Amino acid sequence: MIYVNQKQLDQVEYLIEQSCRGHHVLFDADIIRAAFGAAEEESLETETTEKHIENLILQPTLVSKRAYLENLTIETRDRVVRTYFSIVENNLFEALEFSQ
Repeated sequence: MIYVNQKQLDQVEYLIEQSCRGHHVLFDADIIRAAFGAAEEESLETETTEKHIENLILQPTLVSKRAYLENLTIETRDRVVRTYFSIVENNLFEALEFSQ
């Protein structure tokens, strides 16, 4: 479990809200295309990917979040991008269920 302060939580909520609206602040279009265009490997990297998501959340600024992503290997970055979009998708489904 990850512990975040209110400022970090607000920032994560903002990023997810923007992504739900189609504005992907963390990733440019080329990175998104590459992540979803690459063959997804079946691996046991879930724990590692979750750790990268946690580290990403803990970065204090958008600039430092982008820098963190740039320092990942392409394969790891792609897994982080896909995981991030899975989180966004789950938020969209929850919002849809809540509104019905």
